[in-house]
Amino acid sequence: MLDELNPAQREVVELRRHCVAVACPGAGKTKTIATKAAMLLAESKAIVGAVTFSKDAAVELRERILALAGAGAKKRLLAGTFHSLAYKQLGKADGHAPDIATDGDRTGLLIQVLSDVGLDWKVDDAIAAIEIIKTNFGNVQAGTAEELLYRGYQDALERNGKIDFQDMLRLAVDGMQRGTISPYPFTYLLVDEFQDTDPLQYQWIALHAQAGSIVTVVGDDDQSIYGFRSALGFRGMESFIRQFDAQPVVLGNNYRCHAEILDAADRIIRNNRDRIPKELVAHKGPGGRIQFQRFPDEYAEAVAAIEHLAGALKNGQSAAVLARTNRILDPVEAVCRSHGVKNFRASGKSILSRPEAALMCNLLELIQKTKSTGVDALLSFKGIGTQELRLLHSKGRANTEQRQRKELLELGLSEASTDRYRELMKRLAEWRSLCDRQFYSLVLEGAREWMMQHTDSDPARRAITTTYDVLSQLNGPFSDRLEFLRRDNNEPAADALILTTMHSSKGLEWDRVWIIRAEETVVPDEKSTESEERRLFYVAVTRAREDLRLSMAKKNPTSRFVLEAGIDAAIAT
Repeated sequence: MLDELNPAQREVVELRRHCVAVACPGAGKTKTIATKAAMLLAESKAIVGAVTFSKDAAVELRERILALAGAGAKKRLLAGTFHSLAYKQLGKADGHAPDIATDGDRTGLLIQVLSDVGLDWKVDDAIAAIEIIKTNFGNVQAGTAEELLYRGYQDALERNGKIDFQDMLRLAVDGMQRGTISPYPFTYLLVDEFQDTDPLQYQWIALHAQAGSIVTVVGDDDQSIYGFRSALGFRGMESFIRQFDAQPVVLGNNYRCHAEILDAADRIIRNNRDRIPKELVAHKGPGGRIQFQRFPDEYAEAVAAIEHLAGALKNGQSAAVLARTNRILDPVEAVCRSHGVKNFRASGKSILSRPEAALMCNLLELIQKTKSTGVDALLSFKGIGTQELRLLHSKGRANTEQRQRKELLELGLSEASTDRYRELMKRLAEWRSLCDRQFYSLVLEGAREWMMQHTDSDPARRAITTTYDVLSQLNGPFSDRLEFLRRDNNEPAADALILTTMHSSKGLEWDRVWIIRAEETVVPDEKSTESEERRLFYVAVTRAREDLRLSMAKKNPTSRFVLEAGIDAAIAT
């Protein structure tokens, strides 16, 4: 097993003291952890723990370890997430597993608690506040709104005999500190993605180290991108080295990226001050391609990205478009749809799955007369309530016909609803006339403007705009365009273009990567710190194996991170 490792990886595997393995992107950290665990299991009767952040990662790591160590080591290996391992501890201490509150339980309890304590907060904001308090071991400043919320919520959980997800780890740590819960009897404990640990997770690890487990943590402070979740990053790694006299070992060999891409990433990340110094080496050597381009607008940028990456997919290569936020990917999905490129939005729902997109399609079908039902949804969108819709149907007449004002008032509609009904029927008649003459562009523009006039919701307006962008790039009657639009092209597949965020790209890699909207006001995001945004950009850049493209729309200045990378710009017109 050791023959397949480089000297730094071998050092990590052979160390039998506390160790901090600082693994650069593509350094083969999972291979290193699995090899070390297998050797520990093979050389003695050691009990080995392996901790990851997700269930899927825990299953994969367990399988890799046992593939190397053999099935006979199965009983001495315990692999899981922080929360799953903590949950087992609680079950052993109490003699039965505690009842975990579902998302519905938590939402229902919080709605009641917010009402009881007189806080006009959104449930999501309340959940975020509570999670921060629990990450901080349940400490909260006395006399604050957060204390009222937290105490009320905890009382409600207790009354219902439940704990929530965060309580698993908090109660396990509290029990170990008070001596009522025993740490696991690990001989060795291995922890992956250590830079993402929050104070509670760090303490869970520390308590096992203090109980006698020899701990190896693996992570990269340069890839710490979850500060908003209280991830400790550099501070946690530095603290562990000091507290436990742990041996730091830098895994600087990158087996993923060609030198041109890794060098650009290195130039970016060196601008952060608080980091563990490391020399990055591209094992593949030179041969990569990297380019930065400016485009007139987001749509031109998206077209260029899709046309470039679609060719790679046809040649059997993997490819992805990365963006700072999920909403920035909307124009890219629109172009994928209009160009017939199979894609998968891996970090969020398609904007076209919003009800406003379906409603706009419904409107176009009514205009073309390929559908005779669905006017109610449009009238409701326009502000006519359920009771008045029932009145409109009371005489059983076709509800796409224009009606006299007097008749509508006699039915019991208000004057405002009467005007809304008549205005929509008038527009429908005008659009149908244009559609009969095949003036599809005029109809489509009119339908978009009408829908935009009746909503001020930003997600709704984006759904309408994206639907319009896709359909306007297609030809023929609306029935043909809608059939094309509704094809199930948004699904995971080996030949699908991945559309995802920088955050969600962590741990993944592709042959070709295109980072869009690499501009100021987008990345760095003003809601985050510059150092964390730089780490996020570094993560995005190092997802590319062979070809990296970065781009922006001209309306904003170039991102400082692109300038730090030292990439010459090509201007697209």
